[in-house]
Amino acid sequence: MSQETVVYFVNLIIGLILAGVMSQYWRLEAAGMSLRPWIVAAWVLTAADLMFVLRAGLPPDVVPRMLPTLMVTAGHVALLLAAVRSTERELPLRWAAALVAAHLALLLLVRTVPALNGWRTVSNGVFWGGLSLVAAATLWRGPERLRVVMRFPAVVLALQGVFHAVRSALATQAAVDADAGGRAVVQILGDVEVSLFMVALFVGVLVAYLRQSNNELRLALENLHQLSSMLPLC
Repeated sequence: MSQETVVYFVNLIIGLILAGVMSQYWRLEAAGMSLRPWIVAAWVLTAADLMFVLRAGLPPDVVPRMLPTLMVTAGHVALLLAAVRSTERELPLRWAAALVAAHLALLLLVRTVPALNGWRTVSNGVFWGGLSLVAAATLWRGPERLRVVMRFPAVVLALQGVFHAVRSALATQAAVDADAGGRAVVQILGDVEVSLFMVALFVGVLVAYLRQSNNELRLALENLHQLSSMLPLC
């Protein structure tokens, strides 16, 4: 088993644990809350990790090269949808589909024109980093109560966007200089970052919703105490 396959497999295990824990928490404690879109995003990104594992272990014609990449894009779009839903707003699904379709068109162009092959990582970083920054900005522009509990996930998404900007810059330099070693370094950075990003983001989201639940419970208890103090004593 190659080092690349091991990294993909570790990312898959981490994704399964995080998505499973969030799903169980939502089922038991948070049904009806807007945690569900974050769970969907976690499962989509975990499916992308599965695609990477299968692509590394199976013949190229079984799992197309661009399929795992598109799954990651779908995961980042799902994160944006979750951020928008958390702010009690709506993002039309047709816009989400259009973003994935636009990335697919770009990947097909890169595949069709061999001279552009070195720019695939650059385009991926632009899409993923841009979506992460927009999701972070969405959380920061939400209601005050949301900004308080979702501050850490917003910071993680912003750092993800900055990381992809740096990664795209390194990939651009490697593409211009035709540096295979540089492209390998960029790939390693991306593989390691996946684990750190998923752990930081989804643990942060889960903690945020735990804080929100505790705040709602404390407010309910305070209201109950005020009402009970207003009742006449018998």
